[in-house]
Amino acid sequence: MIVARPRRTTHLAGTALAVVLMTFAAPAWAADFQLDNVKIDLGKLVINAPKIAIKGSTLEKDAFLALFTGASASEPAAARAARLNAAEISAPELSLVQTVGDQKQTTVYRDIRLTDIREGKIGHGESASGTITADGSATGPMKGELKRTAFDAFDLRQIARVLTEKAAAGASEAMLPIIGNFEQDGYNLDMGKAGKMSLGKTTARGFAAKVGPEPLLDVMSRLAAASEEVEKKQGDKKPADADKPPAKTEAERQLGLSMLALFDMFEYGSGEARDLVMNVNPPPKAGPKTDPVDMRIARMAFGENTPAKSGFAMEGFQFRSGEAKGGIDSIAYSGFKFGSVISELRAALNEPDKPIEEVDFRRFIPTIGTIRLAGISIDAPAIITGKEPVKVSLGTFEIKAGEQLNGIPTSLALTIDKLVTPVSEATGNPAAKDMIAMGIRSLDLSAKLDLAWEAAKNEIAIRTLSFGSAGLAQIEASGTLGNVTKDLFASDLALAQVAALGATARNLQFKVQNFGLVEKLIENEARKSKRKVEEVRQQFTMVASLGLAAVLGPSDGAKAVAAAASRFVAKPGTLTVQASAKSAAGLGLADVITMTEPTEIFDKIDLKADAQ
Repeated sequence: MIVARPRRTTHLAGTALAVVLMTFAAPAWAADFQLDNVKIDLGKLVINAPKIAIKGSTLEKDAFLALFTGASASEPAAARAARLNAAEISAPELSLVQTVGDQKQTTVYRDIRLTDIREGKIGHGESASGTITADGSATGPMKGELKRTAFDAFDLRQIARVLTEKAAAGASEAMLPIIGNFEQDGYNLDMGKAGKMSLGKTTARGFAAKVGPEPLLDVMSRLAAASEEVEKKQGDKKPADADKPPAKTEAERQLGLSMLALFDMFEYGSGEARDLVMNVNPPPKAGPKTDPVDMRIARMAFGENTPAKSGFAMEGFQFRSGEAKGGIDSIAYSGFKFGSVISELRAALNEPDKPIEEVDFRRFIPTIGTIRLAGISIDAPAIITGKEPVKVSLGTFEIKAGEQLNGIPTSLALTIDKLVTPVSEATGNPAAKDMIAMGIRSLDLSAKLDLAWEAAKNEIAIRTLSFGSAGLAQIEASGTLGNVTKDLFASDLALAQVAALGATARNLQFKVQNFGLVEKLIENEARKSKRKVEEVRQQFTMVASLGLAAVLGPSDGAKAVAAAASRFVAKPGTLTVQASAKSAAGLGLADVITMTEPTEIFDKIDLKADAQ
């Protein structure tokens, strides 16, 4: 049986199985019968089935066949899908032949069985195995094997509506489930000269879709046509078509709006994929030979299958290429959303003549949420011949952004823990040479930032700002900035700048903890100057006492800082400095500008210092 070619075409291999099932399932069947040599030509996608067996339908064979001969062409696809009722549909083999450019790909599913089909919804579907072959690629022939694939609660009627219908003007359709559960036991793929890859079991649930402002098939056909046009232009040496015909510009604008609509049409639910393994050969090029890359990912998850129960997570990432290797225990994000970006892009396309200088690009910043990386390690070849390989590792990196105003987070928390990096003499940096002389061959760095805007008080609270290296020293600070209004987040850049200039400093706490750095600095200076360590210590103590006193002036606060600094150098431990503005409004930029001498700042602040 040959089915006539529809007018619309699509590159979507992912929807091919849905299309063929929807086409087979168009009516509600009534008897047991068999269809032979079924062929559906969708242009660049051709679907073939040598034999299809139907059991327990409510339509006779002839009535069913009429759906493919055009007798029911006037009936919408969704309506035909809704009449589908059958106990079982099975096919020993189903092939999908897809042509993209010069490449032809054939996917064959074997032992297909669909059961419990009622009103266009398939209770359960399964394919025991499958194969993939492709030719015409620059890397040579490609082939692969598919393991068992299965799904539950597959809604053909809703899929048909999404593919072929559009929502009424100004109306918003409901998001409805299209796949309850999905399982794919894995596949392996030989990509020829490009390498090999395989994937273990994949599971997913809760896929949903809604009818958009345009039929999905129309959108995909337009995208395919646009892609073909780009391919035709490749190699064209004519200058960029800056003077495009208005009709063409309008068509591209409408295509952009259609693409944005796709983001609103689907919800991807939750799921995971395990054991991705890839061996990738880089394309050949002149010069030194490039090593292949081996990569493994133990698990990728999204939605409720992630530790945060939302977003995306990747675990157990490892790679190796020649002498270089590395890995990441986990990468995850949650709360990350593109919704605001899609809205702004849509607004920009609806105002194509708006001057670029009037566009507030901060509105294109997505909702950041939380991003976290843990357990990073990288081993690279030695920079200097004969030396040890370079090793870099990171315990944790996390950034968490709170509610955003015009794209700018009103709170921000950043954590970097145990960033271990070598100190290399290959850089030629004098500071690096000094550190190596002090026995510091690597740095174990950590940092933290936690700040938030408090709208009720018009303040920015700097809760924590710290930086340090294990075994050396750590610096910590906290404070409060006042007179910070909502205008700081305004879309008007000039207004935001005025708000920033109007901010005031109300208080600041500063702490330095020594874990051995001061002693190493003193010992290094003694070694370079060929003096005793105690002599250098006394010199540093005197500089801290008399030098700071001369610079800071004779105020009580300045004297307290100089005294605490000299005690800290004499017996390194913890140095603490606290400063607060005498004015309740805080210390502003205007207060600093009007000073004739830097030491006048001590007349405007209360200062305390201590060393222990």
